[in-house]
Amino acid sequence: MRSLRVRIIGGVPVLDVALATILLVASVGGLVTGEVEETPLTVTLPVAVVSSLGVLGRSRAPLLAVVLTSAATLVQTFGTGAAPGSLMSLVIVLVLAFSVGAECDEGQAAIGIGVLATALCIGEWVDHGSDYAFIVIMLGGAWLVGRATRTLRERATFAEQHQRDLARLAVADERTRIARELHDVVAHGLSVIAVQADAAEAALAKDPSRAAAPLDAIRASAREALDDMRQLLHVLRDVHNPERAPARGLADLEPLVAGLRDAGLPLEADVQVREPVPAGIELAVYRIAQEGLTNVVKHAGTVPTRLVVESAGDGIQVTVRNATGRRAIPPPTSGHGLHGARERAEAAGGDLQARRTDDGGFELVAHLPVRQEER
Repeated sequence: MRSLRVRIIGGVPVLDVALATILLVASVGGLVTGEVEETPLTVTLPVAVVSSLGVLGRSRAPLLAVVLTSAATLVQTFGTGAAPGSLMSLVIVLVLAFSVGAECDEGQAAIGIGVLATALCIGEWVDHGSDYAFIVIMLGGAWLVGRATRTLRERATFAEQHQRDLARLAVADERTRIARELHDVVAHGLSVIAVQADAAEAALAKDPSRAAAPLDAIRASAREALDDMRQLLHVLRDVHNPERAPARGLADLEPLVAGLRDAGLPLEADVQVREPVPAGIELAVYRIAQEGLTNVVKHAGTVPTRLVVESAGDGIQVTVRNATGRRAIPPPTSGHGLHGARERAEAAGGDLQARRTDDGGFELVAHLPVRQEER
């Protein structure tokens, strides 16, 4: 039925064309064969044709269809002294009452049903009848069914649009998550590689034998970044398998600290977490700590830095604090890294604060709650 409403013939839906054709053949056939005793045919036949063809506009111009059919009804009423009384004329009236309720907004729908009811009541008056209540109930019922159909159709359209909006939001959220993961992986690896490349260049200029350590650090950092990239690609290729989620966690903080120390960062680390922590929180802790330390290497340089990961209240607190560097770390509101770290903290139900310290350094503090049922 929906496909018939969508298909068009000469600008008119196929369903309307088929319905109008059936009503036209039945109405004209009844008059011509004498099964419907309404005369003279010079009046009733054109009225039947106009009323039947009016159904063609029930979807695209329902109010106009109602006006044309009502006018044709009045022409026969006053031209013959009797309103159309065949079964087909009743079907046409009911179809148009339904259509004006289903296709028009509230104001036009009210006007349409009023015009149609007035025409039929005038015909009843000319016929000296008394079935006014029946006319109102019959037309009102068809009209209300049309209004209900319009409401259901609008709700279905809204639901479809809502589903599309949810799908777009899900895609946007997933793209943001992927971008955050890529930034954390690439930014940390490249920052360490850049620092070690500078050290290797300086060593090659003075004592080539001392370039081995920075080159080893570059190799290790590149391999670590590649491993993280592979894990992320596994997640993207197999989104239905949660076991293949990135495995970074608290246990990976020690290699992270060791790698940065090898890169020349004077880093103190204190990791003391008492209770078991969900994998999602562990990943957030690792990435936040990684981002804080990467910012130090990238912006402040190899300055004294302290990392503290500890149980605090109902969750875990991550603190990265560094002394004054060769240049100031950008404001807390700038950069994708800090923004991504803050998003991680908020997604876990926590918060993240980043600020300059009184001695000119920089401090990042994140609190991630761990619900009792998750422990």
